[in-house]
Amino acid sequence: MRTKFIYLLAGIIIFLVLFMIWLSKRPCEQWKRPANVPESAVWKGGCDGGNWMELVDIKDDTLRIRIYRDWNGELILDADFVSENCTDLHPTVANWNKYIDFFDGTKIYSKNQLDSSICQLVPVFPVYYEEKIE
Repeated sequence: MRTKFIYLLAGIIIFLVLFMIWLSKRPCEQWKRPANVPESAVWKGGCDGGNWMELVDIKDDTLRIRIYRDWNGELILDADFVSENCTDLHPTVANWNKYIDFFDGTKIYSKNQLDSSICQLVPVFPVYYEEKIE
């Protein structure tokens, strides 16, 4: 009886491990664009969530980006961003979204394309718009 229980427990553990591996390899579902998010905005994030980001303008090394909530399209932040700890970040209107990985609520994280290190884009204050949290 004890041997059957051990085999059953081992089978359940193996099943759970294989199920977790399958879940981790599964591609993310496409996020649906809310009606109030501009068509020019791109979605950036992971399977668990992210944000819609719209490039408004690039001047020198400053990117003006609007960030919207993924589920309802509310504007979270409209600000100029400058790079911090980036050695080779040269975004253009054509390639800016290749540099963007995700927004953490404060900063935008970016993969530096040449050496694969992570750099950050930090907002320049005062911002154009910032969601008020009450």
